[in-house]
Amino acid sequence: MTGYPYRTLFVWIAILALIWLVLSSPWSTGWNAIFAVLVVFLALVAVVIATKRIRARREASHHVLSAIDRALSSLPADLKRNTPLVLAVGDHDSALADSFGSDLVRATDSAIWVRNNDPDRLMHLADALKRWRDGQGPDAVAYLLAADEATGSVTLQAELKRWRSAIGEACRAVGYPLPVCVALYVREIDGNPDECPWFGVSGAEPLQPGSLPALIATRLAWYTRVASPEIADERQSRAHRAARLDALARWASEAVLPALVDAQRGALPLQPVAFGVTAIEGRPAGDSLYGQFVAGITELPLPCAQGIAMSQASQVRTPLHCPLPDPLIRGIPPQPVRRALPRAFAHAFVWLAACFCAAAAASAWQNRALVERVVGDMASYKAIAPTQDAARIDALKAVKRDRDELERYARSGVPPRLGLGFYRGAPLLPPANDLIASYQPPPPPVSPSTIELDSMSLFRSGSAVLNPGSNRVLIGALDMIKVHADRRVLIAGHTDSIGNPASNLKLSEARAASVRNWLADASGIALTQFAIQGYGDTRPKTSNDTDAGRAANRRVEITLVPDCRDTRHVSLNSSDSNNSGSTNQGHPACS
Repeated sequence: MTGYPYRTLFVWIAILALIWLVLSSPWSTGWNAIFAVLVVFLALVAVVIATKRIRARREASHHVLSAIDRALSSLPADLKRNTPLVLAVGDHDSALADSFGSDLVRATDSAIWVRNNDPDRLMHLADALKRWRDGQGPDAVAYLLAADEATGSVTLQAELKRWRSAIGEACRAVGYPLPVCVALYVREIDGNPDECPWFGVSGAEPLQPGSLPALIATRLAWYTRVASPEIADERQSRAHRAARLDALARWASEAVLPALVDAQRGALPLQPVAFGVTAIEGRPAGDSLYGQFVAGITELPLPCAQGIAMSQASQVRTPLHCPLPDPLIRGIPPQPVRRALPRAFAHAFVWLAACFCAAAAASAWQNRALVERVVGDMASYKAIAPTQDAARIDALKAVKRDRDELERYARSGVPPRLGLGFYRGAPLLPPANDLIASYQPPPPPVSPSTIELDSMSLFRSGSAVLNPGSNRVLIGALDMIKVHADRRVLIAGHTDSIGNPASNLKLSEARAASVRNWLADASGIALTQFAIQGYGDTRPKTSNDTDAGRAANRRVEITLVPDCRDTRHVSLNSSDSNNSGSTNQGHPACS
């Protein structure tokens, strides 16, 4: 026996989910690990539940399948496929017990009949029979009801609802709507010269309960007319039987069929494709629901009503003889073979296609996020002003990370989470490289071209010798000279107007030479890079009339000028006409 491989399908779904999490998931590693554990847990739970259901199905159907094998052991091997298989169900033991006796299986010329009087086992039995016939499930479900045994309306409706639900579950178990045959029996006490046939309809299309009484009445009228005219008793007996069966069909269309046809919420609608009534030998029960229905009939012809009333006079119940409704089954087409393996392969392919679609959707989403991130990082860098170099460097680092990621994909291959034909990062690599190459650091801050030093902080009054602590004052000038080592250094000395102008001029030049010598020794720069100039008191900054003015005029100025690389000796011309006595020592700078 083979069945649907639920456990294999659950494992297949779990494998696809894990592959998707590993290769295509857009979530973080932590979330992927959590979902992977959840997938494995759900797969294990599903496998355990499926295993329990398989065991329950085997236990519920093992004795029936064994009985079928014993009953059909002497028949050809292909009989189980070529002969219709019908599940005979019903809650009243009298109909099923008299039809089957102590057997669970009966084989007739029309079908193989399998007995079941437990609604809870019907689903498992239907599925087991489908596997027993290699994918060809039961061809129909026959509901057998002895009308004289139904004595309580609430009890009958509850039984019909139970069987309706059980048949719906059996339909889900086999995977298709099971055709339903409803067969009703009624007792008759009159002696009949012939056996009562089945009166009903069957076919492939579902029946309409409201139209059944008229169809049954037509067949009963024909049955009455074909009686032998010479035998009055036979005609009378058939007329009484026809009246009883007509009333049975009307009662069933009102009390039985609606409860079976009305589907519950979420349940498959049942398909009654066959309906029939017949009379069996026995004494009717006047207290049954059918008997109460007949007693309330007033529209029947008087002879028929009298005949029915006479047949219900006795309340003694006798054993029933319930023939199986073979004629009704002949009109139901057999079910095709529905093998489980092709259907399982189709479902597995559907899940594979769903996983691929999920991977494609995740890839498209992640590609969109990648493009938005790279384009956003480049736009953020472009939006920063060149003066904000620190912010530009941080933004450029993000662009470089994006560029490195794109280069890694171009070199090693696009990962599956970005692949599947959705990768759009390749066109972003050249713009990222161009943007990184276009970065230019800002020019260094412009240092002051001239530094002014207070002479009194460097020299004693009238002296050109540097004070011992003057190096602290000259450090700033030294740093500026080292930063701009490519420039020439012009050192000019200035004095106030106190004293002889000629002496002041020599003193200013000597002081400039002392500063030059110290800077050259401290910086290691050749003396040829320096030029000195003494101005004396010829270029005061302010008036010499006050002590503050004279202090401001006593100064040494250090100026950086471009190097013209000219070896000619050119005098530094001054706009001051009083500078005629000053000389330039060292190579000249550009004037």
